Amino acid sequence: MKKVKILREHYQTTIYLEDNWKLLKSKRARAIELLSIFVKEGLKPFIYGSVARGDVHVNSDIDIIFTHLIPSYQIEYILNKHGFDNYLREILMATPNDSLKLYIYLSELESITVPLSKFETNTLEFYDFGGKVNLNDLINNVRVSGVDKRLILIKPNKQGHEEYSIIGNEHLAAKELKISLNTINERVKVLLKREKHGRTGVFLKRTINIQETTEVVLKKLANKKSIVRKKLYQK
Repeated sequence: MKKVKILREHYQTTIYLEDNWKLLKSKRARAIELLSIFVKEGLKPFIYGSVARGDVHVNSDIDIIFTHLIPSYQIEYILNKHGFDNYLREILMATPNDSLKLYIYLSELESITVPLSKFETNTLEFYDFGGKVNLNDLINNVRVSGVDKRLILIKPNKQGHEEYSIIGNEHLAAKELKISLNTINERVKVLLKREKHGRTGVFLKRTINIQETTEVVLKKLANKKSIVRKKLYQK
C-alpha cells in the first residue's frame, strides 16, 4: 500500500470542473441508493469520507457507518433481501482499546462498518473528523468539512473547496469540525506515525467464511479472548 504524504504549511482553493461535479453526483447517487435500503428499514446510516466532503476521485470509496449498536444479522438480512449475497465480512479490532467492528465489503469501493461493541466518544468523533452525512444531507446536496489522510481539512464552498493543513491549526480544525481537540491530536499522532513507519498490523482481524455466521464467530472469539468478552458485555 502506497504511503500517504502528510502535507504541512499547505493552503489552496480548488475549483471543481464539470467532470468533478459529474463524478461527485455519480458517487452520491450510488450512496443514496445504498443508504435508502437501510433507512426504509428504520435504520440511521451515514456516509463518511470524501463522498461526504465532496473531494472525490474515481477510486473514492463509498463508506457506510452505523454509529449505534445494531444486530449484525439484521444488516445482513437487509442486504440479502435486496440481492446482496456475495459480500465479504471481517471482524476487526484495531487496538486493545478500540471498539469491535464488523466490516462488510459489498465491492472493492463499497463497504459497511457495523459496531459490535459500544463506540466510545473518540471513535464516534473519528467519523466526524473525516466528515459524515446522512441520507437527507445527500439528497439536499449538503457537503461537510472533514480531514483527509494527508491531514488536510477540506472545507466545501460553492465553487469547490478550500483546504489547509491542520498541523499547527489543530484548534481551528476542532472548532470547524465541532469535535474535541483530543481527537484531533490523536489522529495527527496516528497519521504522522503511519507516514514515518507505514501501516502497522491490527490487534484482531478475523475473516468470516461464507458458511459461518457473524454471531457464531464472535462467540468463539469471546470464548478465546477475555478482552473481546469485556468489549461485548460492557455497559
